[in-house]
Amino acid sequence: MTRNLQRSLSLGLSLLAAAIVSFPGIAVAAPMAASDPVFGAATGSIDDEGEMLPTGNGRFTIDDRIYSGKSLGRSVGSLAAACFTGDVRSVEEWALEAPRMVGTHESDVTIRSERGVLTLRLRGQMEQFTASGTWTVVRASGGCAALDGDGKYTATYSSAPSRSDFRLTFDGDAQS
Repeated sequence: MTRNLQRSLSLGLSLLAAAIVSFPGIAVAAPMAASDPVFGAATGSIDDEGEMLPTGNGRFTIDDRIYSGKSLGRSVGSLAAACFTGDVRSVEEWALEAPRMVGTHESDVTIRSERGVLTLRLRGQMEQFTASGTWTVVRASGGCAALDGDGKYTATYSSAPSRSDFRLTFDGDAQS
């Protein structure tokens, strides 16, 4: 009798395993969304200088400096490319040390495309007139609402006092 019980249990487990393989949706979570590589560049100029505040010991912050311009995104998936392409507005905060202009950089970059609105959060380090770090999608709406992603960025800022241009390049992965 014990041997028959073992065979029954073994047969039952085999059938359950076969059912899971045959119908993966029953016991296994759905596969993750496909990931598309994203490459892009944004350019712009200063709309608002923001507020510079000394914090002591040669350090200062620049809060709410705003750049505006255009972004062009390229991706394997058309949704990501369309959502990363459009008018861009970057609101930045820097905590820097003078005179080398070294410190931290954080900004919210909003891209308004024909499909919707996408907001990226950039966090990284600043060295003279360049910044680099990571970006992540923090908000998306409209036709871009299903988009998520993250990656790396670099930014350059004009060193000429009469120019206020910036260039942002980013790459990473987007999922929809």
